[in-house]
Amino acid sequence: MSMDSRDRKRSKLIGLRFALNGLKEVFLTERNFRIHLLVASLACFLAVYLGISWTEWAVLITIVVLVLTMEVINSSIERVLDYLAPEQHPLAGIIKDMAAAAVLITAVGSVLVGICIFLPKLMMIL
Repeated sequence: MSMDSRDRKRSKLIGLRFALNGLKEVFLTERNFRIHLLVASLACFLAVYLGISWTEWAVLITIVVLVLTMEVINSSIERVLDYLAPEQHPLAGIIKDMAAAAVLITAVGSVLVGICIFLPKLMMIL
């Protein structure tokens, strides 16, 4: 293995370590992320119980990843603004509100996806 390829491999491992550290940080400090993770876990347990199709799994996984990603992005934006503008600034507040709106839109969309996947199966059981 050449020195160059070892450096690239090491760089990728360092990048992975940074990403995992960020994931740990958001999990430990962001209550909403943990709530989204809990709801996603419940949806996955329900999906196993109801025996959803592979296509439904693909949609469910995609929407879960999207919601969690939006929450991480929202939290990152909030932290950057808190760092750059520690004093209350109207524009910083608007930016934070817009980032929170992106999470809300995604979360509402995930509920609609959940209804489309789970409701027909639950109706058949009842």
